[in-house]
Amino acid sequence: MASRMLKTVLVALAALVAGYLAALGVGLVAFDVFEVSQREGAAAMGLAFIICPAVAIVCALVAAIWYWIFSGRRNPQARAPRGSAVRLAWAAAAALGGWLAGLFLQWMLEGRSYETFIVALTVSLAPWLGALGLAAATWFLLRRRES
Repeated sequence: MASRMLKTVLVALAALVAGYLAALGVGLVAFDVFEVSQREGAAAMGLAFIICPAVAIVCALVAAIWYWIFSGRRNPQARAPRGSAVRLAWAAAAALGGWLAGLFLQWMLEGRSYETFIVALTVSLAPWLGALGLAAATWFLLRRRES
């Protein structure tokens, strides 16, 4: 029971950080797209101190409740089958997500100059690195464990 509680707290903490960073990223992109006035930094402070913490708390609560419910299942057969077709579908979805995240990174960093070649190469290969990295991680995490 204590292990389940600790894991739930860790999942909530990870969701808290991820929710804050996601809200911050989306908010900054929205400020740029909608050309929000930055007079005296009021919009950025509202984003950083009101909107992002609210989104982070909601993400943490949803993740904690979700993890608590799904970690309490006693029957391991009740979970989704982890056949090779299901694993391949999840890996393909993760690859698409990684590709889109890499394109988003390129869009955010468009028009900047870099001091080193390796940084420019990493940004230019971001969609490929994201797609391959997330697909490999998903494939690895969904593998069958031999008992």
